[in-house]
Amino acid sequence: CTLSTAIRHNGVVLNTRIGYSSFSVVVAVCLLTGCSDPGAGVAQTMKPGLPEGLAADPLGEGHAVAWIEPGATFAIVTWGSSSCPAIATALTADSPDSIAVTFGPSPNDPCTANMAPTTHEFELPEEITASPVVIEVSYEDWPDTDTFTLD
Repeated sequence: CTLSTAIRHNGVVLNTRIGYSSFSVVVAVCLLTGCSDPGAGVAQTMKPGLPEGLAADPLGEGHAVAWIEPGATFAIVTWGSSSCPAIATALTADSPDSIAVTFGPSPNDPCTANMAPTTHEFELPEEITASPVVIEVSYEDWPDTDTFTLD
């Protein structure tokens, strides 16, 4: 099977033929090399915007952390390009009441030059058995760490 098209350019008709198998290879390569969604990383879900009931200001507070379902799931809000949100690359339970979450850069490129919130939702690790829960948020390419407490 082949896919044929005729293109007219400056009065000249160009005939092109491409086999379906060649077209399939092109689509597969595109999907495997970055045309697909990068996913949520280690987060359960990742979605644009703020979680319901949370108000946050990128110029004031920066990150925000909140319970989605107390004792079960929590969210971390990051700010940055809406087309290239940070990706959660690691989540570790450091003690019965402490979690460390590391974010890395988005693999997307190019990125829009805007400032938008992205909500990353996580399941509370089984190792977390104490309350309140301390969450440390860091980035792979930034030396600072932000610390939050969820009661």
